[in-house]
Amino acid sequence: YKQADPLVNTSNIASLAYGYSVDKDGYMGEDFNKAAGLPEDFKIHKSTLDEIERFNQENMASETSGNYYNSFDMASIVKSYYNSFNQVISAFPNDKTNFSETDLEQLPKGLNYGRNENKEKIVKNIFNAEQFHEVQAIKYSTMNLGMNLIKLDFSPQSMKQGPSGEGGFNPDMSVYPQNEDGSYSKEALFMSFLKSYSPLPSPNQVVFSPEAKVLEAKFELERKTNPSFDVSLDDIMTGKVDFASLLKGYAQDGWLDAGIYAMEKGVKWQNVYVGSGISFDREFNQAKANGWKASNESIDSFVNSIMDRLNNLLGQTRV
Repeated sequence: YKQADPLVNTSNIASLAYGYSVDKDGYMGEDFNKAAGLPEDFKIHKSTLDEIERFNQENMASETSGNYYNSFDMASIVKSYYNSFNQVISAFPNDKTNFSETDLEQLPKGLNYGRNENKEKIVKNIFNAEQFHEVQAIKYSTMNLGMNLIKLDFSPQSMKQGPSGEGGFNPDMSVYPQNEDGSYSKEALFMSFLKSYSPLPSPNQVVFSPEAKVLEAKFELERKTNPSFDVSLDDIMTGKVDFASLLKGYAQDGWLDAGIYAMEKGVKWQNVYVGSGISFDREFNQAKANGWKASNESIDSFVNSIMDRLNNLLGQTRV
């Protein structure tokens, strides 16, 4: 870890964490804020960084005999996610620091992300409620190909301490209290964002343990040998991946039969894939037993419909 910046005012420094100063109340110092691209007066608590470390180590605990990561570049991780957060809340002025419940309702309901050359998560599309509903429908209809969808929850409940869910990111929210007028701070809003959009580091933001390095090389090889494993919406829309052909291949193998049958019958996607799909399953399986098979015309129509909807949606929602 690097040493604390000698130019920082040391009168309020109580300790160091992750190579940066921490004040007497447990908030990271201005040297951390500068390195992480945060506003000078932004108050991020050391316990949040500890939770990022715990969350990531525990998520990978079953992969190696010891810790998966030897160390974390916390400033770089926070910087990546704070940039994404600012993109998501860009409808509001950058200097806005307090958010009312009415403000929260206006925030996006979902996003789609890709990755840059350093494998950092990058927000590619931001969705309102109706758009997120549509992109979920496309996701379910295409076996999740190319979709990195995240449902965003900026509700007042998300600003409070939730029960500790297994495998979840759950920062201590008591260090980001509600303002006296009932509004929420930008820091609390950022934590709420991280609860939905879990802070996973890219390879250049961590030092892997020797055991983890071997596994990472294996995962990279798998990605190269199975291109559909890593298809992104960007690859689809730029034509780098022939998604229509990929979909047709899956359809001809029978993987998309339920979606094609639903299209033929005009059945809504929620009744096919979510909760109440039992009656649809019964009808669909009976039709298959009676010899129903997706025709080439139906496959073409289904694929063309998906591509049209994708083009339309992504054009409206691109960051």
